[in-house]
Amino acid sequence: MKSTGHHIAYKASLTVSDGYTGLHSRDEYNAAIIHIFDLIKASYTLLVTGSSALSLFVSITVFEEIAKVHAGHMRSRDELEEKKKVKRTKDPLFNHNKKHRIAVDPLFLTSKRLYDSIGEDRLKDIISNYETGKYSLLREQSLYFSRTSEKLHIPSKFVSDRLSAEHLLIAIELFGEIFWGMTKVATIASDETDDIFVKVAEILNP
Repeated sequence: MKSTGHHIAYKASLTVSDGYTGLHSRDEYNAAIIHIFDLIKASYTLLVTGSSALSLFVSITVFEEIAKVHAGHMRSRDELEEKKKVKRTKDPLFNHNKKHRIAVDPLFLTSKRLYDSIGEDRLKDIISNYETGKYSLLREQSLYFSRTSEKLHIPSKFVSDRLSAEHLLIAIELFGEIFWGMTKVATIASDETDDIFVKVAEILNP
């Protein structure tokens, strides 16, 4: 599949806002990594305890936080490239759809374990649905109830275990693919998510 996420990521790296000025040290980078690692563990706990909708929401949050670190951590390095100062509302890393497209990029999602667990065709569908923005709606649909003129929407009745498990597997894959080797902390955390991946894959394909 054609990748567009890296173009958005590059533009985001050249932008800075008061809401996110980048990460200013290795310690800050590691702290952000551990924050994302904790979200992955939380998503897994929610999935195995029957809270698939909340697990899905947290996995999508992982996508967004990965995008922020991947595309924005170098914003603090003014000497590398001139940054464009924008308001938070114009910052790509405060736009849910753009963060999803940065993270859910086919460049990062080509591993055999992902194809074996989710299925190559299904994985392509998920990537495509984020590219078009269709799946970005899942963020709200997994957390908020609504009542339209047609029906009542309750997240727990809408989100399946399978959809939630698929997203968590993608979140884990992205975490390892993007951050493994960046720092010792990131590498250890990435290695630890491999065990979670195996457990979630078994839920998806018992």
